[in-house]
Amino acid sequence: MKALNRHQITLYGKQQFLDWIKLVKPELHRWDLEALNHRPSAYLIEMEDQNCHGLVLEKCFRSIVEQELSQHIYVPKEHWPSEITFDLFRAWFSYQYHEEVYDLSLEKLVVFDD
Repeated sequence: MKALNRHQITLYGKQQFLDWIKLVKPELHRWDLEALNHRPSAYLIEMEDQNCHGLVLEKCFRSIVEQELSQHIYVPKEHWPSEITFDLFRAWFSYQYHEEVYDLSLEKLVVFDD
């Protein structure tokens, strides 16, 4: 078992995000929060001091929102909000923060770059 020098957040969409998705992707009109969050995304982030939780998110929230829109719930870029702000991130998502992240695999970690 290997401890990673990262913290992790598990991201969950809120009702406001679900409502927006249904506007831009009407074919998902039957989705509810359970369907949206059935397989939540997990993001490895820089380690933070326990007294500073959330500061890293203020730096990387835009990348997270873009990933969710482009990969997780594919929405064409022309339908994205004109501004992706930290307030929008907080309105659309909640997250669970994990300080201890371990790699249990015996296989070599492979990183896929965009």
